[in-house]
Amino acid sequence: MSTRSNSGGRSTKDDLKAAAIRLGVRDGIDGASIRTIAREVGITEGAVYKHFTNKDELIREAYASVVEEMARDKEVLVKTDLPFEVAVRAWIKLTYQYYDNNPEAFSYVLLMPHRMAERLGEVYTKQGRLFRAFLVRSMESGAIRTIDPDLGIALFTGLVLNIPRLINEGVVPAPAVDYADSIADAVIRVFANDA
Repeated sequence: MSTRSNSGGRSTKDDLKAAAIRLGVRDGIDGASIRTIAREVGITEGAVYKHFTNKDELIREAYASVVEEMARDKEVLVKTDLPFEVAVRAWIKLTYQYYDNNPEAFSYVLLMPHRMAERLGEVYTKQGRLFRAFLVRSMESGAIRTIDPDLGIALFTGLVLNIPRLINEGVVPAPAVDYADSIADAVIRVFANDA
């Protein structure tokens, strides 16, 4: 059996992950059943099991594909020697550009219940670990004030992730990238040595 579908050369497996994301955002992770995902792709429920052993594996792979895509440029970014302010501004712009181009996938990752963390494994915390390492390195070099790295992640994510949430709720207009500089300025103030 071919794993190619009619959606621009993507594989049926990719189509299933995309449907899981779409339906997961619309109906919630628990509400997106194998049956509805299969129907969305136009295949039988049994055909789904040729690609995934169960719904958890499908959810895990859909989640991992989004996180890996979101983290790709950020991994490169944290390996550079850019000043903290420049790197943070770039991180936020990358985050918001991804959201603007892939709002369903971004929302899917944000909506993933914490109870799934154990089943998702290391990919669940990948971006947090990347940013934590960047924070620690920045603190050690004296570029930013010293605070508990986990508190730093909480402060950062609270500032950054509220823009996509507010756009999703219709409170502020899209695109998210329009808010990148204002949020970056706020993040930089939070971590400034004189804060």
